[in-house]
Amino acid sequence: MSASRPRTDLLSPQRLRETAARLNAAAADHGHELATVFYEDSPQSATLPEAFAELTIECRRSGAHAVFTLPGYLGGMAVPRICLLDFLAARGNAQVGELVA
Repeated sequence: MSASRPRTDLLSPQRLRETAARLNAAAADHGHELATVFYEDSPQSATLPEAFAELTIECRRSGAHAVFTLPGYLGGMAVPRICLLDFLAARGNAQVGELVA
């Protein structure tokens, strides 16, 4: 079981469905079943992004150990990428796999 996390500020509304299908295919290619797609709005503050926190909670609750995201989606946020990865690993017991562009 896995989850994914696209950022809505980096995708046009027309590409959201296409992106979810791409993430679903990537999860299947890696032997996972995509359980949930979490959509993150434009990062606005230095706090943990709300959808990222929800993603972490769901990984812990469901036992999902893999998260798939598009390249660059963990960058450009107020919270540094390494902090997000560490938080997800420690609190959600999950690792992130970035798809190739």
